[in-house]
Amino acid sequence: MASAEETSPPPAGWARLGEPARAAPRRRLFRKYALIFVALVGAALLINSGFDFWFSYQETKAALVRVQQEKAASAAQRIAEFVEEIKSQIGWTTHAQWSAGPLDQRRQDYVRLGRQVPAITELSQLDGEGKEQLKVSRLAMDTVGSEADFSQSPAFIEAKAHRVWFSPVYFRKESEPYMTLAMARDGRNAGVTVAEINLKLIWDVITALKIGQGGYAYVVDGRGRLIAHPDLSLVLRDTDLSKLPQVAAALNPQPGQAAVSTADNLAGHAVLTAHALIPQLGWRVFVEAPLSEAFAPLYYAAIRTGLLLVFGLVAAALVALLLARRMTGPIRAIAEGAERIGAGDLGGRIDVHTGDELEGLAQQFNRMTADLQKSYAELEQRVADRTAELSEALDQQTATSEVLGIISSSPGQLQPVFEAIVGSAVGVCAGTWGVLVLRDGGGFRGVATHGVGPHFAETISRIHDPPEGTTLHRLLAEPRASQLLDVATEPAYDPVRAVNPEYAQVRTHLCVPMLKENELLGAILIYRDRVLPFTDKQIDLVESFAKQAVIAMENARLISETREALEQQTATAEVLGVINSSPGDLAPVFDAMLEKAMRLCEAPFGVMLRFQDGKFTIAAARDLPPAFGHYLQTMDQPRGGEMLTQLQSGAPYVHTIDMKDDDAYRGGAPLRRAVVDLAGARTAVVVSLR
Repeated sequence: MASAEETSPPPAGWARLGEPARAAPRRRLFRKYALIFVALVGAALLINSGFDFWFSYQETKAALVRVQQEKAASAAQRIAEFVEEIKSQIGWTTHAQWSAGPLDQRRQDYVRLGRQVPAITELSQLDGEGKEQLKVSRLAMDTVGSEADFSQSPAFIEAKAHRVWFSPVYFRKESEPYMTLAMARDGRNAGVTVAEINLKLIWDVITALKIGQGGYAYVVDGRGRLIAHPDLSLVLRDTDLSKLPQVAAALNPQPGQAAVSTADNLAGHAVLTAHALIPQLGWRVFVEAPLSEAFAPLYYAAIRTGLLLVFGLVAAALVALLLARRMTGPIRAIAEGAERIGAGDLGGRIDVHTGDELEGLAQQFNRMTADLQKSYAELEQRVADRTAELSEALDQQTATSEVLGIISSSPGQLQPVFEAIVGSAVGVCAGTWGVLVLRDGGGFRGVATHGVGPHFAETISRIHDPPEGTTLHRLLAEPRASQLLDVATEPAYDPVRAVNPEYAQVRTHLCVPMLKENELLGAILIYRDRVLPFTDKQIDLVESFAKQAVIAMENARLISETREALEQQTATAEVLGVINSSPGDLAPVFDAMLEKAMRLCEAPFGVMLRFQDGKFTIAAARDLPPAFGHYLQTMDQPRGGEMLTQLQSGAPYVHTIDMKDDDAYRGGAPLRRAVVDLAGARTAVVVSLR
């Protein structure tokens, strides 16, 4: 502390009071600094521990509720499957064939169903008027033909209206929970099958759930009455749980109200609770665990945290005692120097010579001041560079979002997607022109352009084979992105400039392939009218646009295939409908088949011929040109080389792309000449009926 006293000499009056007088201020400052340090550290530890405990409590509670919610959902699913299995087992008794069977057979089927599904205690068959025709019961005598009238019962009315009806839970003899399941049978004015289901068997599902040591699960119906519980006696006593807060909140949820996660159970003990709904029944499965058990690990963690807090406070006190002895003298000089730096005076320096850490701290302040002077000189440029980068990234993200928006808003339509992709690629790359081309046969065909002139667009839209040495030609051998710094110096592009004079303005050129599993589908071409290389970021972004174009093409293909398959299925169904509605009458069937075939093939006319007694005759015809129709009615048998003779030779079908450019036409085959000359047809498909 000697150096501190040298930098801040005590007043002369202190020396006259002697040594005790000089020691008193140091002891007061020492105690004050130590207490403040301990208070700050202690407050920080307390606040940190409090927040840590609170967040840990909330996270643990949320995790436990989530686990219990999953268990409740699993139990609800199993109960729903249990009910659906019973519904499925009863379902075969609703078939029209079954209800038409002998009475003894139906009674035996009911008995067999009761053995297969122990939960079913009673089965009744009601006819279409609601009269009971058969009842098989485990708990009462079987009855046959009682004609008891159930036409006004909810089971009969609801089943006839909705096919399946689940009754509210009721308790037989005020002890065992039951539910009525009614299912309407197939057929007009068919009856209803009614089953009484014992819900005690759900107890197995509930007792199988393991929730810690003291956890449990239970099920209540839509009125809050207990249906299943590990303690079966509570179920048999028809316990009403609708007054429990968690059950009441689940049965009557209020808008904006959070689900009850902690509440008291039936015994008055605090529990952590979660529930899941069984939608088709309106029941709810609750899973609960005692709070003391659920939060036991958290309580132990709180004790450990408290012990660590005490240890931290003790350590803070010791550290405060040590630091207070060292940090009382030159603090003011350092503080004043820091204030000058904070005020913007970067030319001053802190002058402290204590030979310890405080002197090192002062030197660090001095170095920091020098670094700040240097940093301020570079700060504005860095901010400008960073702003430019952020602006570029924002433009790229905006362009990508716009392309994705057009893709999502134009399913199956490729042209707007291609145009948006080319426009966005030109924009983010600061290009002048852009073209998107697709593979067509062995060459390429432009399908979308941006910024090019009409002649350029018309030229690129035609199928062309790229000259050797151009980027498009190199894509055929090695499909990867490439750029040319100056196209004007490339002789390979002389043929392109000869055909398209506008290409003479192109300087820097980028070519990015559109690939699907290494198959070249097309490419995106970006041009600049100046020599300026494209950056790696720009190339990566255009490659992402190329991938989006491929995805859009694949989506369009899938949509087209789905639409075509749907049209084919619809046509087949319509033909089958005509067949079913015209038994023994072939004319409408043939006409329907021909009409659907023409629609699927997008053909302007068609004819169906029958081969009888060694010759072809017209079975159906649609939209035939008159001259060609007259020819078919009077034609001779087809000669060799005709499509019909190929069918006679065993071919399942014959597809001719251009009938005019064919040996049969050039050889003067009468039918081929008539189809081309009289009907004006060029492409035809002929399918045999075998």
